[in-house]
Amino acid sequence: MPATILIVDDRLRLCESLQASLEERGYRALIATAAAEALARFAAEKVDAVLLDVRLGEEDGLAVLPRFRALDPLVPVIVVTGYGTVESAVAAIKDGAFDYLQKPIKVEKLLKVLENALRLSLLERENRELRGRGRPSPAGSSSPRMRSMLERLAKLAASDMPILIRGESGTGKELVAEYVHAASARSRGALEKVNCAAFPESLLDNELFGHERGAFTGASSAFRGVFERAQGGTLFLDEVGDMPPSIQAKILRAIQNKEVRRLGGSSTITVDARFVAATNKDLESMVAAGSFRSDLLYRLNAATVLVPPLRERPEDIAGLARGFLAESGAPASALAPETEEALLRYSWPGNVRELKSAVQYALTVSSGPAILPGDLPDCVRGPRDGGAPGGGALGPREEAERGLILRALAESGFNKAEAARRLEMSRVTLYSKMGKYGIGNGAAHRA
Repeated sequence: MPATILIVDDRLRLCESLQASLEERGYRALIATAAAEALARFAAEKVDAVLLDVRLGEEDGLAVLPRFRALDPLVPVIVVTGYGTVESAVAAIKDGAFDYLQKPIKVEKLLKVLENALRLSLLERENRELRGRGRPSPAGSSSPRMRSMLERLAKLAASDMPILIRGESGTGKELVAEYVHAASARSRGALEKVNCAAFPESLLDNELFGHERGAFTGASSAFRGVFERAQGGTLFLDEVGDMPPSIQAKILRAIQNKEVRRLGGSSTITVDARFVAATNKDLESMVAAGSFRSDLLYRLNAATVLVPPLRERPEDIAGLARGFLAESGAPASALAPETEEALLRYSWPGNVRELKSAVQYALTVSSGPAILPGDLPDCVRGPRDGGAPGGGALGPREEAERGLILRALAESGFNKAEAARRLEMSRVTLYSKMGKYGIGNGAAHRA
């Protein structure tokens, strides 16, 4: 597969000329003429290198450099500069740019720099994989739904508006918040996180807003809350649906007025932070019931994104599992093919968190170089015949779809590739639906 180069320059004709030159030499070239467009394309596509102009019209191209680096530090960024801005290009090298080229760009010089950049990037990725580093990230998703969400997030991250991340428990909302911070102009600032469900009311108040020395017995020194610690960065409020009403009122004031007051303090402190919140609860129903403030909801959900559950993005299951294996650094570092099938058949009610626990369990009991189906927890590897996972009844449409799948499997001798072809769906989708409808390996023969 050819390497993909993202060309970022506000002059479309120059971009198209470079695109033609690169494609003639076997590369795949993408074009972006503005910073927000470049970040969105970077998030939506697998980019191997970036060619970044110092000037993007009225925008500073170098201001985008750390945002590319934060999203994926292993993608080399080559800065393009005019003769009058060499000093800024040299400064960009210190900020992580791989190299810089002066205009007018000589294609042969560009090709040589690209070749070196891609080779070194590949070596670094291989080294990191061998060292078992790296944490599963939403940016590595193969799911069309997740890729679409990430493309939208990259655009939202370029603004400073609050974002509310919704999704079931365990879907990876915290990773999405980290992605927003990394893609934003505040990526060099701190990302402060607080789980609102993890603190009783008095301690949550202190964690959020801090206290002055002597504010209460034992307060021997002043304490800065997360609003202050997030100065210039991002504040992630997780599980906002679990905040008590008194805290909700204080947070609303802090967001509206951009200031806080420590417990025991007499003066206000100005805060400058981007707000990202997450919840697995139906906040609208809570507003109707009077347990969540409507004005706070409207403040937090200026932009809302929904993280799909793992069962709706089966394309990510095997990749996430491999990522957790690499993260562990354990001797068993591979998934047997039949293990991947078992993972795809399961419906994952606990989402990514449950998948990580299943991988950790399998690593604990495994005695070979690869994870086998027998190493998985019983609920994951067990037969799931006889209806919907969990024993729930299927509706008429679902029963009809389950019947079609069973018939295709029976007619194909349980050859899943052939059954998927007959059903006009991908094998990943077929495995997902088999898990959804409780279809195990022997079900077709009994249908």
